[in-house]
Amino acid sequence: MTDKGKQVDTSQVPDDDTQSAFTAVMPVIADLLETGTRAFALGEWEEAIDSFGQLASITEQTFGSESPRYADGLVMYGRALLQHAIEQNALMAEKTLADAATGNLGKEKEEEVLPTKANINFEGEPDFRQIESLALEDGESSSKGKQADTGEEDEEDEEEEDDFAAAWDVLDLARVIQAKATDSKSQLKYAETLMLLGDVSMESENFGQAVKDFSEALEVKMQYLDDSNRELAELYYKLALAYEYNQDTGKALELMNDVERILGNRLKIVEASDKDEDVAEAESLGEVLADVASKIEEWKSPQKPVDINAMTPEESAMAEKAKAMFKEAMESGKINDISNLVRPHKKKAADGEATAKRKPEDEDTEAKRLKSETVDEEQQNSH
Repeated sequence: MTDKGKQVDTSQVPDDDTQSAFTAVMPVIADLLETGTRAFALGEWEEAIDSFGQLASITEQTFGSESPRYADGLVMYGRALLQHAIEQNALMAEKTLADAATGNLGKEKEEEVLPTKANINFEGEPDFRQIESLALEDGESSSKGKQADTGEEDEEDEEEEDDFAAAWDVLDLARVIQAKATDSKSQLKYAETLMLLGDVSMESENFGQAVKDFSEALEVKMQYLDDSNRELAELYYKLALAYEYNQDTGKALELMNDVERILGNRLKIVEASDKDEDVAEAESLGEVLADVASKIEEWKSPQKPVDINAMTPEESAMAEKAKAMFKEAMESGKINDISNLVRPHKKKAADGEATAKRKPEDEDTEAKRLKSETVDEEQQNSH
């Protein structure tokens, strides 16, 4: 049998116009990726949102709505939205606490500022992953019928919630796309997106949903990562936090034992090496294990809330003196950055609801990988 008279299948071969359009759009994608990554690294969230939003739109148009590249763009876009919401929330917390300290809030508002178990601060998390050097390559709301002073706050709250909801929607769309791929690389990306969704739920105090997302991410990562991988330890820790905030300290402590076990396995490996980077990692692992042990003790012996009525006259006087000193410091401007001290109280979201926030992963490392893939694909399509 010969091929004579057989038509050539050109379905996978782009015509001149398609190839020309593809060649023209790839530099635009690379530029948006670089611009967004630089803005993200510098904490310029609005610019990062704009760049990654355009990147996601263009990759969808170029590669399709089911494309892994589109999912990658969505993940970066969602992270930027998330970080912007977190920063806005921190600014609101600083303003609210300052108002409370200077007596500009009513009693009801002041009570909302008091620390609760739901005031999550991720800055204190142990550094489970190895530190990598940063490289820069790689609705408008209405207040009609409300007082002017409360209208601005309501607008900020609505904007914050809009960012949270948008971040969730974007990340969830990426999750749906990534779940369809079965290779290990795609599945690990899928797990990372689940972790981001879990962080979103943690920040919005939807701890039951966070448990579900972190648990599913753990199931995926356990298939591909060995029992000494720091990423696996990080995920166990996040899941433990979710259980702790969901009032299940017993399960949280079980998971913390897994964290210690995995980090201990990793420590044995690097201690057997004489490489400089392994020696440095061994030192950092010792610090992380100490942080984990401290957290375990904290959960085993939680602090009891102070009963103001049970205070002695001397203790009450001391408390009043401390309050006065704090107020004086606030008014004098001696306290400048208090955003890490407290977050505004919010009503706990019901399981299944989706809002958002969290500390991002290393965006530069991801951007480097994506940029490399973009160049490789462009070269392949040019042949």
